[in-house]
Amino acid sequence: MRVRVKPSSIALLLALAVAALLLRNAFVAAHRQIGWAVACIIVAALLAPFVNVLDRKMPRWLALLITMLGSGALTAVVWAGVVVNLSDGFNVLKKEAPRAAASLENRYDVAREFRLSERVDSLIEQFRASTTGGAVGRAVGAAGTYLVCGILTLFFMIYGPRILGAMFRQIRDEQRRERIERQATDAMRNSRRYILASIAQAVVVALAVGFASWILSVPAPFVLGVLAGMIGLVPTLGIIVGGLPALLLAAGLGDWQDAIILLVVLVVLQAIEVTVVRRRIDRASVHVGPALPAIVALLGYELYGIGGATYGAAALVFLIAWLDAVGIDADGVDTDGAGDTPEPLPTP
Repeated sequence: MRVRVKPSSIALLLALAVAALLLRNAFVAAHRQIGWAVACIIVAALLAPFVNVLDRKMPRWLALLITMLGSGALTAVVWAGVVVNLSDGFNVLKKEAPRAAASLENRYDVAREFRLSERVDSLIEQFRASTTGGAVGRAVGAAGTYLVCGILTLFFMIYGPRILGAMFRQIRDEQRRERIERQATDAMRNSRRYILASIAQAVVVALAVGFASWILSVPAPFVLGVLAGMIGLVPTLGIIVGGLPALLLAAGLGDWQDAIILLVVLVVLQAIEVTVVRRRIDRASVHVGPALPAIVALLGYELYGIGGATYGAAALVFLIAWLDAVGIDADGVDTDGAGDTPEPLPTP
């Protein structure tokens, strides 16, 4: 057997290598802008139901305007409150967290063997840059970026359905086109339900943990509530893990009764999430385990910070929902409308 390598094959291989290198360099140079586009697509998909509800009672352009202005104002108010409170709370934690860790090490050998004080100091040093006044200044300086992202989000909300429809029409086989359109519609619906339900859960957990910490006079209750709510997005174990900072502060600075009360609050919230909330979310949308969201969030945070963790996890939810829709469609099982004829895409 002889293997002949033609000059055309070598040229094709070299061209592919050059093209791959150019694409890699282009992605590295424009990775931030690509991230902005992905984030805008996700936000537009989440806001689409609100636009559709308002569209029934007013012109679509007015529904788009109200939705964009309302979401922008709400985001600005919440972000400003979070930044200010996080900065103040972090200043408090810089003083109180090492003191609580030292108190626990003096009372328990396990904390001393775990080197709790050293680990607490390391965590505070890691989060110092993201919660200082410089971060606020950078956020204010990025107002132009937010304006561009807002315009891009509005573009996807207006022309997104038309773009999707044009993509589906490129498939000539009618049955295949209907199947792919049904899968995409199911994935979009289920991932949107999951994300919105998770956001609602994060708000409830943050309020509950923050209020309990405030009642028990634990320092920086706002920061502790935000941590519990964000980490609590990880299914099954997130609330307990996110509530550990509040629990350690209550145990180190207060009485053991305070730690027990806060532990009961965390266990009750986690039990409700596992036995009630998680089952309803999985039944109405898609099942997402704890491992993949945690891994993707950590990788996204290392690469792009909070935004990378947030939108990376959201993209993962859509991917899982799409794989779930493909599997259901392949098995021929109709669950929660998966297999129904997809609704026509709205036109602006």
